[in-house]
Amino acid sequence: MKGNVYLKEKREAAGLSLRGMAEKAGISYGHVKRLEDGTSEPTFEVLVAVLDALDVSLYTFIRAIGYQIPAKRKMAPGEGLEPPTKWLTATRSAN
Repeated sequence: MKGNVYLKEKREAAGLSLRGMAEKAGISYGHVKRLEDGTSEPTFEVLVAVLDALDVSLYTFIRAIGYQIPAKRKMAPGEGLEPPTKWLTATRSAN
């Protein structure tokens, strides 16, 4: 399910109008409309505000839209154990 469809269904199930949702989330009516139409992508802050207004956790939303947590891959022995100075030096020399 797409995120915009999920948000619209939750808003309607909560009995909120577009204006009511906008007021509860602290965003404009037009912004809510564009989010639901799929013509706008929310910032993280707006998404959290909308989900809070709907009493939906971020975890529930992510699972409902079909996001799958990638499987952890096994690391090779010693992989990821580079001392911080290695990447710090590389970052400084790149500038």
